[in-house]
Amino acid sequence: MLYKGKGAILGYQENGYLLALAAAALFSIKAIFIKLAYRYQVEVDTFILLRMLLALPFYLLILGQLKNKNEWRPVSARNGLLAAALGICAYYVASFLDLQGLRFISANFERLIIYLYPTLVLLLGWMFLGRRVSLRQLLCILCAYAGILLIFWQDQHFDTGVPAPGWVGLSPTSWGALLTLGSALAFSIYVVFSEDVIKALGSRQFTALAMIAASAAIAVHFLLKGEWSRLQQPWPVYGYALTVAFVCTVIPSLLMSAAIQKVGSATTGAIGTTGPIVTLIAAAWVLGEPFGSMHLIGMAIIIGSLLLMKKAPARPSAATPTSAPQAKSQADSG
Repeated sequence: MLYKGKGAILGYQENGYLLALAAAALFSIKAIFIKLAYRYQVEVDTFILLRMLLALPFYLLILGQLKNKNEWRPVSARNGLLAAALGICAYYVASFLDLQGLRFISANFERLIIYLYPTLVLLLGWMFLGRRVSLRQLLCILCAYAGILLIFWQDQHFDTGVPAPGWVGLSPTSWGALLTLGSALAFSIYVVFSEDVIKALGSRQFTALAMIAASAAIAVHFLLKGEWSRLQQPWPVYGYALTVAFVCTVIPSLLMSAAIQKVGSATTGAIGTTGPIVTLIAAAWVLGEPFGSMHLIGMAIIIGSLLLMKKAPARPSAATPTSAPQAKSQADSG
């Protein structure tokens, strides 16, 4: 009986590991489908709106279920405004900068820059919330950025065929990296300042409200520009937008929640570090992007540094980036 009990526990955990691995893989191939959509000359804000419209019914359904099950929590004016502002920051601003950056840099470089957001969470917490950053965490941050600089140096000759705007005075790779870092910063702002609102509203209600606010913001953007005709795209673009919205967003967010329930957020986050590896392989296989030893070395430095940073001893006032995998699953839902 004891043996059977241990076997059941092991099987339960193995299912959790597989769920976490599947979630990380699906999240990570999002950039591949976005790159494929760019081959049809779709503009960034058009693709974001299509993605929002296709994912929006899922979040409306969440709100409906919360109402029907009497799980809806009252929303104060302050929490409502914060949820809307943070949703626009994560699901609109961060997504817009991320997709813009992907026009200029490789998918694997983009994914690794986005993966730096826990370091920005730590720094923002130190700057605005008075949280401490240990020497070990600071060294891990420096190592992670050294890994990014290594890949940046390696990708200097990579060309997507899209020139950087003349007014920026930067190479396409530099401009794309800067845009993507801005995306990681916007998402980090969301992580740092959303904690209290999520506690007040619950993660599902907060995420649904934030998503709806971001959808409304980009709809207003289109309304003001008066270019709704741009929504008429070739059928493959709709297919890629649907894939990004559901296969690479909704489904992995559900898989990750199930994995966290089975094996915990720390283990799920650790397994999530396989994501950039999946992106690197998929980008080389599907898109023909560079895949060399320097990419592997840089990736190992970044992932290793972040894992060590998350294992740093917790202090009463320290930032807690180990909770970021859950927040990341919410942000990717945008």
